[in-house]
Amino acid sequence: MRSPLERSARLVARETLGALRRLLPAGVPSLRIVYYHRIDDEDHRSCVTPRAFAEQMRWLRTEGFSVLRFDAIAEYLESGRPFPDRSVVITFDDGFADNHRNAFPVLAREGIPATIFLATGFIGGDALPVLRDRSGVAPLSWNQVEEMAQHGIEMGAHTVTHPELPGLDDTALRREVFDCRRAIEERLGRPVGSFCYPRGKFDERVVSAVREAGYRLACTTLPGPVTADSPPLRLRRTFVARDDGVRDFAHKLAGTWDLLHAVRQRISDGAFAPANA
Repeated sequence: MRSPLERSARLVARETLGALRRLLPAGVPSLRIVYYHRIDDEDHRSCVTPRAFAEQMRWLRTEGFSVLRFDAIAEYLESGRPFPDRSVVITFDDGFADNHRNAFPVLAREGIPATIFLATGFIGGDALPVLRDRSGVAPLSWNQVEEMAQHGIEMGAHTVTHPELPGLDDTALRREVFDCRRAIEERLGRPVGSFCYPRGKFDERVVSAVREAGYRLACTTLPGPVTADSPPLRLRRTFVARDDGVRDFAHKLAGTWDLLHAVRQRISDGAFAPANA
């Protein structure tokens, strides 16, 4: 968690950037994909508390946002139709058990669609060891995945073992991209058309493999909105962090932090690490 000084500096930066953004001309119609990891009370940057998550989802409804299914993005991009005003898509990375315990009831109560990108090799196991600085966290079970899918939660592919894909040879890359999709489709009995690059890392060879596997859409961790000319296999997203209150959440949806996130990513990890402003 941030210190009081860091929180104060962040608040000043947020309001200053927000004021500057409002002076700019209105942009083209766009959609904002937000992404979470865990929904839990643990004090970790990738854990949004259940209370904060519930407040954010309630705020989307009360403020009249158009919350779309992830797979609807393909229809808008392929048809050339503009996105509905104030469009948002909710996604979760990895497949943690707390998504079922703490996020699913909120999504069901608010009638909000969402997509969970599953690292299938860990489903039903003892731990999902995909966070950089945290281990031993429980993954979803297949029964939980099936329950959520039956109630409208979309399941996407996030590889089998969550490796950094650009470093794999062609055989391993194909196995991670193809076998993950196959496992979900066989379990749920429905096609899987969405993919998420582990840690947001990809290159042209990885994108080609994802395209060959038949995915229509794929997510990165690059910040920013989705617009009519966005490449469908390189979709941008907005990270939601533990200490994002509703006002922070609103600013992230408005794009206040996009430039700062992009700069931080480029400095820290070659433009691919998830931001945490």
